[in-house]
Amino acid sequence: MLRINAKKEGEKIKVLYLEGKICQGWIRELELEINKGIEGGEKVSLDFSKVSYVDEQAAEMLNQPPLKELEKRNCSLFIRTMLNMEG
Repeated sequence: MLRINAKKEGEKIKVLYLEGKICQGWIRELELEINKGIEGGEKVSLDFSKVSYVDEQAAEMLNQPPLKELEKRNCSLFIRTMLNMEG
């Protein structure tokens, strides 16, 4: 299960605080929330501090544009590896 809490940072930044597991079945919900922010002219950031798992299908989708270009915060080593992030 994936919980998504959206909060604004200033006028133009929307942070999606993610909690739980990101699996293929939940990626569509995440995409809808991201698109709401983008269509509203906001910069969208994803906070992974409470994400415990990302499956391969979800990681593949997160690695495709436009999701790949989003800022990703507080990623564990596991998530950074799954998302092919450096550092």
